[in-house]
Amino acid sequence: MGVLFRIGPFNIYKLGFFTALGLLAGLYIAMREARRKGIKEDEIINFVQVIVIAGFVGARLLFVLLDLPYYIKNPSMIWHISEGGLSFHGAVLGGLLAGIIYARYKKVSFFKLSDVVSPGLALGYSIGRIGCDIYGKAAKVPWAVTVDGIPRHPVQFYSALSALIIFYILWKRRKMIRYDGELFLNFMLLYSVYRFFIEFFRESIMIGPLSIAQWVSLILILGSSLVSHFISAGKLTKNAS
Repeated sequence: MGVLFRIGPFNIYKLGFFTALGLLAGLYIAMREARRKGIKEDEIINFVQVIVIAGFVGARLLFVLLDLPYYIKNPSMIWHISEGGLSFHGAVLGGLLAGIIYARYKKVSFFKLSDVVSPGLALGYSIGRIGCDIYGKAAKVPWAVTVDGIPRHPVQFYSALSALIIFYILWKRRKMIRYDGELFLNFMLLYSVYRFFIEFFRESIMIGPLSIAQWVSLILILGSSLVSHFISAGKLTKNAS
C-alpha cells in the first residue's frame, strides 16, 4: 500500500488514513442520527465499536480464506494488513453477527440501532475506498489509470462514488422509514446491487459465470428483500432484535 505522507519517522499509509477518516465521518453521522432519534450516544458508540472490531476481523478472515493456499504457504502474511487484503462482505458478515449478539445481550433493537448507523456506514465506506489500490480490468476509457504499463479501470473511485450515492439516498430516506430496520435493509440491498455490477470491472475469483462476490451479493439481495417484505407485511415483530 502506498505511503500518503510521513510524520517524522512514521509512514502514514493511504489505506489506513482514509479508513480512519471514514470511521470518524461515519461515527459523526451516526451520533447525529442517535441524537435525532433520542438514542443514548454511549449506546451507539458501544454498538459501533463492536461491529467495527468484528467487521475488521471478519473482513480479514474471509480474505484469507478466499486465498487459503497462499496463506498456508505464507502464514506470516496473514498479519500483514498494510499489504492490503480486506473483504467488505466479510466485514458485513462479522459486523452483522456481532451486532445481533450485542443487541440481544443488551436487550435493545438491533434494527433500530442499525438504522442509525447505516447512513454513516455508507459514507465511511465511500471515504475508505479512496485509500484502496483496487485497479480493475484493462480498459480503454479516458479516465483509465495506468498500472504497470496497462490502463485499468479505477475501481476504487467507482466504488467511492457509488457508496456516496447510497449515502445520499439513505440520508434522504432516514425520516421516512415505516419500520425499524428499513434503512439498514435498504443499505444492504443497495450495496449488494452496486457490488454485483462493479464486479464486472474487477479481476475476481470466479465460480462459474459469476465471481464469489456476485454470488454473495445475489444472496444478500434476495435476503434483504425477503426480510423487508416480511417485516412490512407484519409477519415479523415490529421491534425485532
